[in-house]
Amino acid sequence: MSMTANELLRLAKDARLHLENLELPEAAVRVCVAGLARMERVLAQPPRVAIMGEVNSGKTSVADLLLGAGILPSSVVVNTHVPVLIRYAEDFSLDAITQQGRHRLSEETLDELPSGLQLKRVEIGIPSERLSTFEILDTPSGYVPGSGQPDAQIFIWCTVATRAWTESERMHWSQLPRRCWQNGLLIATHKDALAHTGDIDKVERRLRIATATMFRDVVFVAATGAPRFGMIPYPDDPIPDDSASLLLGRIGAWAAEISVRRARKAEKIIRHIARLTFHRLMPGPLTPDAASILQEWERDSAKLIGQIDASPASAARAIQVLLVRFAQSLSEARTGRVAPRAPIAFPGNGRHADRSSRTAATRRYVRLIGADLTALLRIELAQWGMRDPTRYPDYAHARSVLLPLANLDATFEQLGQRIAATSALAAESAEANTGFGAMRHR
Repeated sequence: MSMTANELLRLAKDARLHLENLELPEAAVRVCVAGLARMERVLAQPPRVAIMGEVNSGKTSVADLLLGAGILPSSVVVNTHVPVLIRYAEDFSLDAITQQGRHRLSEETLDELPSGLQLKRVEIGIPSERLSTFEILDTPSGYVPGSGQPDAQIFIWCTVATRAWTESERMHWSQLPRRCWQNGLLIATHKDALAHTGDIDKVERRLRIATATMFRDVVFVAATGAPRFGMIPYPDDPIPDDSASLLLGRIGAWAAEISVRRARKAEKIIRHIARLTFHRLMPGPLTPDAASILQEWERDSAKLIGQIDASPASAARAIQVLLVRFAQSLSEARTGRVAPRAPIAFPGNGRHADRSSRTAATRRYVRLIGADLTALLRIELAQWGMRDPTRYPDYAHARSVLLPLANLDATFEQLGQRIAATSALAAESAEANTGFGAMRHR
């Protein structure tokens, strides 16, 4: 399937809404709906950038550079010892998150915090397009990811260029999880305080040697001169250097990497959830005739898979024979009568003791296809004994939702084409001396 995060988000949301509206009683469907809702939340949240560092290291200035405007309420950021989460919102908002719940502050009390409440964090909503790409977490001194505090995926450590990377900074960063190192960026702030360009080069060389393997990159920024939000810069405003563009480029590229990895992981989880739900759809008891058809199919397919060896030809032949056998069972399920079956030759060489890793992997692959076919056959058989046949269209709708979500629609389309092309194989198998029919009488 290989979709972007936004495409996958739309697909998961559309499937969840369809399944919710069907109101099917199966627990597997409810679990699927809950899983899709969770994946939606994961996909909808942009990667989060945690800005860390000691007191007066330029963290708030770096946040301003990332936002492109000095709009953070200074008294909230400076006077609190809790994380400040800055995220996208259609309207400007400020919330104090306390042990007692969320407390919305009005514009008149923007720089005031509620008294008598146990403050956990502050959340600021800003209508900035940049925040649709990444969120910003401005952290207090001593912040450690996790441990009950808001987490992030990208980690910035701010250090003042004139006294960069002190022993206390090294000690704190060294104790953080290694994932912080893998997605860490060391920012030396106030580079304009260094006298000459040569001084910057010397400090950068020292930092890169001292922090080798501890950060993905080192960037120097002036951390001053962010234009004021919604205002035209004054003539005497400081001119921002290119450090802001360099910083945004690094963060934007990393955020895009994380979004791609997250989408790939979420896609696998969504496909797995949908496949499991499809396998468990309509699990109720079958009529005796339907149960007999299903049992014979499961027994024969298990025998077939057991004779697969490590050769690619064996797997290909096994899938062909499996499809012929499935076509027979599906025809019985749809017509409501059991037809005489021609014996079908097994493709393997009878080496049941073959336990090589390649053979095991091949059998797992074919067994998964068999499980998909079993689920499809069971849905067809289940309608024979439904107490309320009018609900079957709902199950058919659920099936049509789950198949593309699990990426099985394309698989079943290919399987259908193979089934249609197997008439010659079925005739050939009817003349064989060994097969499913012969195995039943052994």
